[in-house]
Amino acid sequence: MSILTLDFFIFTFIVLVLYYIAPGKYRFMVLFLASLYFYLDKTPWYQQVAFAVFLIFNYLASLYLSPENKHRKLIFRLIICFDIFVFVFIKYAKFVFLSLYTILGKFGIDITGSVFQTISTFNQEICPSNISYFGLIVIGYVCDVYWEKVAVQKNPCKFALFATFFPQMTSGPIVTYKSMEYELFVKEHKFSYDKVVRGIERIIFGAFKKLVVAQRAAVIVDAIYNDYTKYNGLHIPLAAVMFVAQLYADFSGLMDIVLGTAEVFDITLPENFNLPFLSENLSEFWRRWHITLGEWLKDYILFPIYRSNGFKKLDKWCKAKWGKKYAKKFNLPSYIALFVSWFIIGLWHGGGWNYIFGVGIYMWFIICLSDICKGLFERINKLLHINTECLSFKLFRRARTFVVYAFGLSFFRAESLMSGFQMWREAFRQFDPWIFVDKSLLDLGLDRIEWEIFFIGLLVIVVVSVIKQLKGSVRDALTRQNFVFRLAVYLTIFMATVIWGYYGAGFDAQSFIYGRF
Repeated sequence: MSILTLDFFIFTFIVLVLYYIAPGKYRFMVLFLASLYFYLDKTPWYQQVAFAVFLIFNYLASLYLSPENKHRKLIFRLIICFDIFVFVFIKYAKFVFLSLYTILGKFGIDITGSVFQTISTFNQEICPSNISYFGLIVIGYVCDVYWEKVAVQKNPCKFALFATFFPQMTSGPIVTYKSMEYELFVKEHKFSYDKVVRGIERIIFGAFKKLVVAQRAAVIVDAIYNDYTKYNGLHIPLAAVMFVAQLYADFSGLMDIVLGTAEVFDITLPENFNLPFLSENLSEFWRRWHITLGEWLKDYILFPIYRSNGFKKLDKWCKAKWGKKYAKKFNLPSYIALFVSWFIIGLWHGGGWNYIFGVGIYMWFIICLSDICKGLFERINKLLHINTECLSFKLFRRARTFVVYAFGLSFFRAESLMSGFQMWREAFRQFDPWIFVDKSLLDLGLDRIEWEIFFIGLLVIVVVSVIKQLKGSVRDALTRQNFVFRLAVYLTIFMATVIWGYYGAGFDAQSFIYGRF
């Protein structure tokens, strides 16, 4: 069931009514059954089986991770190996075996038609949808139970609800049990008109981002990426910038719908965005963009690597070779740990080297290079008497961060890593700034009015972001206004979404970019 359809909103309304009618101690069961139906609806039986097996194995394993169990370490290792196997074999088998096919082909070994191809096809059929989200949630829970950060949840229905709460099943956020235990099982959820209204307000704005802005940006992006040998020159950086706009409006709009839906049930999910385009460097950007994924990787990949015996030995070796303050010049253990984390980030986004490079290795390289050159940049700024605290310098740093991010993200959208490099090669074949004044951009799929609607919608998003930066929550600011004014604002956004929403040929309500992972 897509999250942006009439069926979803009717489904949510029915669940909402049942939720507040049910006695307080049974409300979690309403959400559990609703989440189960939401996920299993129109899902093939073999994916349902894979989904159930994954949840059941992790639930049963978590019951035997108590400190009193002398076999807890073995059980923990087995279940983590099982989870990794599920991810690699079921989700990434095609990528792994295609990579093997390419590598072995260099040595004259042809595996076409072998078991590799069979498994590659098999994995596409049985991979449970959205495993990238509920899979990480469950793995994090098992780790927290083993590390004794949280108490094991013995109720299987509560465990399943935590892992598969239906709004977050579409694309996250990637939650932890510690953050959701109170929200789902302890908090007394009383019906609140204000909460329901605030949730609906956020849902409306999320739909506006998706239908008015993201869908129009997608038209330009698709036109150029699908024929980049024709639309070369400055069309390529234009497509890269438009894809950033598309992805942000698409993903943040989806998050608004997800968090707004949870809010009508008086459940607060963690935020996934915090004004990322105000970031002054790439590290800060990724702390503000897809926040819950970054926190998950930090807690369950990066920190465990740092604490491992191998890295402790490497740290001692670096100190012996370069001195105790080596980390200020070249923090080798940190760079290696970050490489593993960023490689996983790239792989998580999709089984392809364009993902691993564009939102993985490339981002890692820029972040590490910035850290290595930090002292050099400080000396240059001091030598040239550059005021690093003034607004103009901050704007320069934000623009630089945007350009660096947009370049890496362009590979995310490319069909392959090689096509991404080919696109940027085409970008330097000619310098054609006249495309911005000769009306040739109107041939990309949007007429003049459609372009104007896109820029108005983008301006609305920017204005809301500025207000949020200056005043905090925009909805809180509106709440302090008179009812008539608030009603006029949200009716305007709702009607703009209905009238200006882009439902062109081929529109798919399930086509959220991050909803496909």
